[in-house]
Amino acid sequence: MNQDDMRARRGTDAADSAPRDARYRLEEALDGELPRETVERMERHTEDCPECAEEWERVRRIKELVRRSCADRAPSSLRERITVECQSVSVTRTTEVDGTTSVHISATSSRRELPGA
Repeated sequence: MNQDDMRARRGTDAADSAPRDARYRLEEALDGELPRETVERMERHTEDCPECAEEWERVRRIKELVRRSCADRAPSSLRERITVECQSVSVTRTTEVDGTTSVHISATSSRRELPGA
C-alpha cells in the first residue's frame, strides 16, 4: 500500500504517519489481530504491489525469527549464570527464668534456578 492509499483509507493527509500506520497494520495482520476479511484484502493487494509484498514477507520473516528465538531453551552455560543463591536466616530467641536472653542465629544457603531460565 502506498501512502496515498493509506491516506485515502484513513481519511487523512498526514503523510508522515502513513508508513508507520501501514507497518502497524501488517504486524496486526500477521499476529492474527485483524478480521480475516481485512487480512485477505491485504494479501490480495500484495499480489499486485511488489513493494507491499516485499514488506509483508520481510515483517513475516522477522516475526518468525523472533518466535523461534523465544521458543528455544537457553544454553546450560547461560542457565548456570542466572542461577541464584538463596540464603535462609533463622533467629531463635530464648528468655531464661532469670531474665537473660540468648539468641541463636543459623543460616543455610541453597542454589536455585530462576523460573523460565
